[in-house]
Amino acid sequence: MIFNSTKMLFFAFLFFSTIISLSSNNWFGGWMGLEINLMSFIPLMYSSVNYYSSESSMSYFIIQSSSSTILLLGIILTSMSIEFSTSVIIMFGLMISLGIAPFHMWVPGVMEGLSWFNCLILSSWQKVASLMLLSYSFSSYFMVIPILLSLAFGAIGGINQSSIKKLMAYSSINNVGWIVAGMMISMSVWLSYFIIYFLMISLLMILFNKENVNYVNQLFMTTFSSSIKLLFSIMMMSLGGLPPLLGFLPKWVIIQYMIVSEWYFLILFMVLFSLITLFYYIRMCATMMLVNFDKFKLNKVLSKFNSSYVMVITNIFGFVFIMFLKFII
Repeated sequence: MIFNSTKMLFFAFLFFSTIISLSSNNWFGGWMGLEINLMSFIPLMYSSVNYYSSESSMSYFIIQSSSSTILLLGIILTSMSIEFSTSVIIMFGLMISLGIAPFHMWVPGVMEGLSWFNCLILSSWQKVASLMLLSYSFSSYFMVIPILLSLAFGAIGGINQSSIKKLMAYSSINNVGWIVAGMMISMSVWLSYFIIYFLMISLLMILFNKENVNYVNQLFMTTFSSSIKLLFSIMMMSLGGLPPLLGFLPKWVIIQYMIVSEWYFLILFMVLFSLITLFYYIRMCATMMLVNFDKFKLNKVLSKFNSSYVMVITNIFGFVFIMFLKFII
């Protein structure tokens, strides 16, 4: 992505608009920050080398405008002290903005037409303000169904995807379900999950961009080095929540707290849909490592595993795992 003075200006507005929403002490200020954020991101979505970017930017504009209209309606009704469940209207508006099921269908189509850098922004920074505003008007019992639907559609929708951007979109829908579930516990829990999720997708999307990978079959047919294939595999399995990798830890925290709160029915489905997502990540990694590679032998991968390399991986994940156990116990 080429950075020029105009794009840097829009990036500045993008950053400060989120700060406006987070620092606002009233709903109207939060809504205004979301509008500035939308107007800042739309020009950044366009790319002269990607013909689908204009379609994605228009779709994103229509969806976010609709969510802003619903959110503004809820804010106006709240200020008029009308005896109506205005918090539900506000949550509906924010759910559309975040792509929470059943308002998730726009996310894969929009992300498909974006560059990897814009996909990263859409999956992370664009959710910060809306998630924080949603936490202010959060209703645990109302959000149980959207959480389950997000987990289900995010898991099942990614099974037969050939586009990695759409796969990451469904992964985003699934992880938003986990983040919203974290809101049922505390702000620190969902913020911790979001930070770890941001770290994982940042590393993964930067690698996809660097290697120019857009479709799943490219992972199988392109002759990547063994270290690159190993890096892809570790990060995708971490995103899927395979223990003891980093992506497993925030999910374990949420499950632990929900056991204490006796949300057993919700836990059952959260674990089930996590296993589905983990299944197709592992299937993709196994195929990438072992199948359809010219001149590929397993001993070439094993030869990269010298003792120092194994010790580095063990120390990184072992340290995180031990610190997490200390936090839980």
